[in-house]
Amino acid sequence: MLSIIENIRQNLAVAYQKAQECDQFIEQLQQNGQGKFSAIFAEGFTTKATRFMPYVEEIAADFYPFTQLSEVQQQQINPQELAKIVVKLEKIFATQSKFQQTIVSAEE
Repeated sequence: MLSIIENIRQNLAVAYQKAQECDQFIEQLQQNGQGKFSAIFAEGFTTKATRFMPYVEEIAADFYPFTQLSEVQQQQINPQELAKIVVKLEKIFATQSKFQQTIVSAEE
């Protein structure tokens, strides 16, 4: 379980970095009068935002309590609880990737 927790921690760091990059592109699009939408994700998150960072922050907030547990307590975590976090991370990564591909295609 410890390796899973560390893996999630590392993936959150990557998602954070990608969120910063994607949010900069969104900012540029909106300054140019494009990118008019009310939320990136319609479902799967409590957050409703036009930037990626609030979604990454939601995942981090969901994950934080697990990082505060002792190693013994972490070993007793129900895997389904972590699976919810992993599903959100997968959604973030898939959407960030599609978004970045769209930006690169548009620039070509």
